[in-house]
Amino acid sequence: MKALKKCGKVLLIIVILLAVILLIGLLFLKFYPPIGDAPGKDEQKEYADKTDLYYDKQFHNESDFTVMTGDQDKKSSKTVPDKKLPAVKIESVERAADGELKVTWLGHSTSLIQLGDKNIFIDPVLSDRSSPVGFAGPERFSELALEIENVPDIDVLFISHDHYDHLDYNVIKAIDGRVSHYVVPLGIDVMLKGWGVDESKLHPLYWWESIELDGITYTLTPAQHYTGRNPLKMNVTLWGGLYIKNSTHSVYYSGDTGYYDVFEQVYERFGETELMLADSGQYDSGWNETHMFPEQTVQAAKDVHAKWLIPVHWGAFVLSNHSWYDPPERAVKAAEEQGVSLATPRLGQTVNYDDVSSFNEHWWEKYK
Repeated sequence: MKALKKCGKVLLIIVILLAVILLIGLLFLKFYPPIGDAPGKDEQKEYADKTDLYYDKQFHNESDFTVMTGDQDKKSSKTVPDKKLPAVKIESVERAADGELKVTWLGHSTSLIQLGDKNIFIDPVLSDRSSPVGFAGPERFSELALEIENVPDIDVLFISHDHYDHLDYNVIKAIDGRVSHYVVPLGIDVMLKGWGVDESKLHPLYWWESIELDGITYTLTPAQHYTGRNPLKMNVTLWGGLYIKNSTHSVYYSGDTGYYDVFEQVYERFGETELMLADSGQYDSGWNETHMFPEQTVQAAKDVHAKWLIPVHWGAFVLSNHSWYDPPERAVKAAEEQGVSLATPRLGQTVNYDDVSSFNEHWWEKYK
């Protein structure tokens, strides 16, 4: 009997501890600011009225598929470089001249696009980790090219979706005073408003919806992906890419996406694209419907009829099992085979589109 009573007490303690841990976890997900707010009933009704692809309080892709199949590619012994990758350090940013197009890739999908005298910031993640906390989660394996304090005034900030490697709470809080407008997929505006962003600066869009700001048209393009900062609230916000066009230039950023006929649709709607920034890293056979392999990225550029392609979504965080240098090497090989013009700038290196053909150095080879 004594032994049974002792076992009962131990079991009770374990149950209480598990309940406390569960409660703490639920409170963390509900109240920890970087997790972000979810759309409420009014927004949910608005989304359902807008599209048949919003139901059960979730957005859905145009095609059904299994996000995670359970398969997994063999893990490389070189998922990170032996030492941090160097970056071109940016102390200040001058605005581009009228008629110019410049792009600065800052690692992963973070890019600064300068279209004329307008600064457009894409998926700015400038923290050391892709995570809601600073002590855990994927750690940056490259130097940071642009410190938060050196971010210039931003005319438009675009967030493709709410994953932590694309939406950085710390950056939003730090630079919001320097941002004039946010162009975002539906639901991201709810998060940003909860973080203190003025509602008048928020421009939420659904797929193929556009907004014109200061002579530049921004169109949210479909993508095949998913969202979720809170594992209990998946796909409550939308995801997508961005097509940017003014009277002189055009840029298409794919966002995170698997390969499908959206790229043909982009060409049908907009014609030739000058510069494409496309998802080309952190791929795996286990999630091959939501990220492109480099060969698919190159094919996507062909579908879009892009004059130049810059592969992104690599060079900063480990989210899959391939080697850190696998994305550029495979993309370069595929581009040569498929006849696609591909540029490979260094981290933090500013590319003037008029001189894009000179940015073809295989710089990663010296760090393998």
